[in-house]
Order: sequence, then structure tokens, then C-alpha cells
Amino acid sequence: MDQKLFKQIKNEWRSNMWLALELFIVSVVMWYIVDYLYVSYSLVHEPLGFDVEHCYKIDVGTLNEKSPDYIQDASSEEWEEWRHVMEDRLSRRPEIEAVGLGFCAYPYDTSNSGTTLMYDTISPTGFIIKREITPDFIKVFRYTGINGETPEQLAEMLKRGEILVSENLLDMNENIGNMKAKDLLGKEVYVNWDTTRTFKVGAVLNRVKYSDYMQGQMNRTIVLPIGTSTSYANQWVVRVRENMDNDFEKNLRADIDRHFRVGNLYIANIVPFDRIRDSYVRENKLQLRNMLAGMGFLLLNIFLGLLGTFWFRTQQRTQDIAVRMVSGGTRADIFRLLIGEGLLLLTVVTPLALAVDVNLAHFEINTFYDGGFFSWGRMLVSVGVTYLIMALMIAVGIAIPAYRAMRITPALALRNE
Repeated sequence: MDQKLFKQIKNEWRSNMWLALELFIVSVVMWYIVDYLYVSYSLVHEPLGFDVEHCYKIDVGTLNEKSPDYIQDASSEEWEEWRHVMEDRLSRRPEIEAVGLGFCAYPYDTSNSGTTLMYDTISPTGFIIKREITPDFIKVFRYTGINGETPEQLAEMLKRGEILVSENLLDMNENIGNMKAKDLLGKEVYVNWDTTRTFKVGAVLNRVKYSDYMQGQMNRTIVLPIGTSTSYANQWVVRVRENMDNDFEKNLRADIDRHFRVGNLYIANIVPFDRIRDSYVRENKLQLRNMLAGMGFLLLNIFLGLLGTFWFRTQQRTQDIAVRMVSGGTRADIFRLLIGEGLLLLTVVTPLALAVDVNLAHFEINTFYDGGFFSWGRMLVSVGVTYLIMALMIAVGIAIPAYRAMRITPALALRNE
């Protein structure tokens, strides 16, 4: 069978050469589509590093100065006391598991704050998210450490004045060699352009994403304790116990006037994080959906093109199929020969297409993901899936017309020729 296959390809080298060229071009285009789908799937399904289920954002407002209830000339100590009372009253509610305050810190935030870090002479480049929070903020979103640290353990570290860094903090920095974030554990570092005070790195967090669709440098994070003063904490968040989530928003709103008017502070709004997340990722979802629709249309055209090419090619061989059947060839042998020819051509052009794919990745024509445009694991997965899809298209394009040809009486097929 192998000798027949190679002999058949050799005898039809002109048509096979053009077919191989078509397979080569299609393979490169298919790889680009498969690679984009691979990145999109991997990005959406990688761990977020936080959990917003049963979480709510509490908007704490300030009374207007013209309000009759407004307390004039309140000192900063009074304002701080009001915040602590508000926080304490929220934490005492039986349905609330944890209350946290932060500055530009919660997931899906439309604003953020950046910072720097320096250890010895090493300082990572690029944007680093600074999250200044109270310890229980960790418990609200359930951050965890790479060494198995629980939210409770991480909260204790913040209480001691230690900081937390994400595991990808030092990624994509060629100027620091092979050093990783875990190498900073227990080290004293400078943060936020302040070289007069050091912070101890208490733990390395599992990667904390900014949102479901965010990747790369925007995921690099430093978590700092907000300190004893929460005067600039602009975000209040709570986690509700799972079995007490149904009427939480309704019940809390009912108690706002009685229990949550503290000094000049009051609860202005309660927003579930499900709604915040949906609003934040809506544009990303729409963009991804449009890209997938366009690529789906392109895939359909590629499928129909390859299907048509091999369908027509197989129909043109009706006489050859009839002769082989008259000569004693079985249907299985004919199927193997025809499909084997198509798969052999695909196998020959795949290494050439792989060379082009690698160069496209080298020149950053494909999609950025996980710190770069190329990795052998990602490349081989994309090329392998591309090969399997094209092999399926070829098999279908050959098998259906071949099956129909073999149902015709050999004598009739030869007479029609």
C-alpha cells in the first residue's frame, strides 16, 4: 500500500504540487486562527486569584454641608472614628462574613494606582498595581498564597505591616535575570518611591488578575496595609455568608437610616459584584464574540474550500476507483489509499508551515499571551490542532465522494468514462 501511495503521488506530481501549496497556505492561516482561540480560551479559564461570589461593594457617602444633619468643623480624628464605627457595625451583622476597605483595590475597578518596588539594586520595570487595603479585604476576596497561605494567614501578615506581592511581579524583566517573586520572601524592600522605609515581603500571592480578560503586566500586584488611617480609603466591600445571600441587599437597605448614619457618613448604595463584573467585561465579551464570529466564518470558508477541492479531485477519479474494484481492490483498501494520499501531502507541508508559524510568532504577528508571543508548548498544541482539523476536512472531502463512486457499478462507471 505504501509503495502504491508514493507511486500515485509521484505520477500526479503536477496536481499534487498545487494541492500541497494550497494546504501549506491554509495550514498557516488555520494556525493563526487556532492560536488565537487557544489564547482566548486559556485567558478566560486561567485562575483569577480572587473570588467575587457573594461579594458586594458598599458606597459610603458624605452628607452635603447644607444638610441640617451635617456636623460642622469635625476633626480628622472624628472622621476616622466614624469610619471605624461604620466598619464595626457592618461586621457585626450576622449575614456578613468580612468587611474590607481599600484604595483602588477591588477587582474590576475602572481606576487603579501604580507603584514601584526596589530590592537591593533590583527594580522591576513596567506598571505594577498598588492595592492598599485593610487586612479583612483579603478575606473578602479570598486571596491565597503560592505556599498554601490562607486568607486568614495573609490578613495577619498585613496586620503586622508586611506586604504581599503577586507571583508574576518580576516576570517580563530581562534586567533582573532569573530572579522570581518567591525569591523576595522574607526580604526587606522599598516601595512607592520611598527609600526611607522598608517593608518585609510576607507572602507571594497566586496571580491576582485585574479582570477575566486582562493579562500580562497589568496583573502584577503589590498589596500594602492601609495603616491605622483609613481617611483615603475610597472602597468598602463585604462578603456575605453563602446561606444568607438571598435578601442581603434588601435587608441592609432597610436598616440604612437607623444604623448606618454615623456622623457625616451614610450608606449611599449597595452593588453586587456580579453586576460590577458584567459591566466591566461587557466590552471585552463583545469584542471576543465579534472576533470569534469572524474567525468562525473564515473557518467555514476554509472548510468548504478544502472539502470542495478534495471532493472534486475524488470525483475525477471515479474511473480509477472502478478499475481498482474490478481488479479486486476492496473498499477499505481504496479508502486507505485515497485518504492516505491526502494525509501524506498534509504531513509533508506541516513542517514547512511550522517554520512559517514560528517566524510569525518571532515577529509578533500572532497574539500576545503569558509574557510573550511564542512558546514551544503553545506552538505545538496549535499546530497539532490545526493538523487534526485539516486532516478531518480532507478525510470528509475524500470519503463522501469516494463512497458514492464505489456504489456505482464498475462497468457503468467505465462506460460513462
